[in-house]
Amino acid sequence: MSYDLAVWDGDRPADDLAAAAEFKQLYDRYVGSPDRVEPTARIAAYVRALLDRYPDIGTDAGEDSPWSTGPLLNEARGPLVYFPMVWRRSEEVSAWAAGLAGEHGLNCYDPQDNRLRTPAGAAWRFELTSTRGRALRDPDGELVRRELVRLSADNHYAVLKRVDGWYIQAAYGTWAGTRPGWYVLERRDGGPEKHFRAEVVNVDEVVRAFVAFLEDDPTIAVRFPWHPYVV
Repeated sequence: MSYDLAVWDGDRPADDLAAAAEFKQLYDRYVGSPDRVEPTARIAAYVRALLDRYPDIGTDAGEDSPWSTGPLLNEARGPLVYFPMVWRRSEEVSAWAAGLAGEHGLNCYDPQDNRLRTPAGAAWRFELTSTRGRALRDPDGELVRRELVRLSADNHYAVLKRVDGWYIQAAYGTWAGTRPGWYVLERRDGGPEKHFRAEVVNVDEVVRAFVAFLEDDPTIAVRFPWHPYVV
C-alpha cells in the first residue's frame, strides 16, 4: 500500500475543497489522458530535488529510497507530479516533500487527508542582490537583465538566491580573478560538492544564465562552461 502526494505549479487554492477540485481537474487532464505531456521546468526541478535526497528505487544509490515507483520523473506530467511512497515512511517523507514543494513555490495536496499541505504565503522564492542597491524579491527576467547590465568595476557582483539556498552569482573583471571585461559565474545546487564556476566574455551570457536559474531551466547545466569549484 502506498501513500500519495500531488504537487503542482499554479496559484494557491483558496482552501482544501478548492485544492481537491483543482487536483481532480489536473489529474483528469494530465494523468488520465493517453497523451503524455512533458513536465514543466518547475515540476522537473522539484522532482530533481526529491531525487537529490532520495534517489530512484532500482538504483544502487536508491537502496533505501522511500518511493514506490521509478523513475520518479515518469510520474510528472505538465504542471503536476503525482507520486507514491511506501506507507511506513509516509509521515516523515511526506512532511519533507510538502515543505520542499513550498520552497519551490508549488502547491502540495494530500489526497489521503483531503487537505493542502503547503502553508499559505511563502514570502518569496528568489532574491536578487548586488554590490549596490536593495534586495529585489521574485524579480522577473527583465528586472534581472536591468540589474546585471550595470555590473562594472564599481558594482562588481550580483547574486540570485533561491529560498532553499541554491544560488547563482556573477562577478566582474579582475576583482573576480578573471580577465578585464570578462565575467565569472558561480552556481551552487545544494551542498558544497555541487559548486560550479564558469568564465564568460559578455553580459548577455550572464543574463541568460541568471534567467535560466530563475526559470528552473535544466539546460543551465550544459549551456555554460562549468567546472567544479572548491572555495
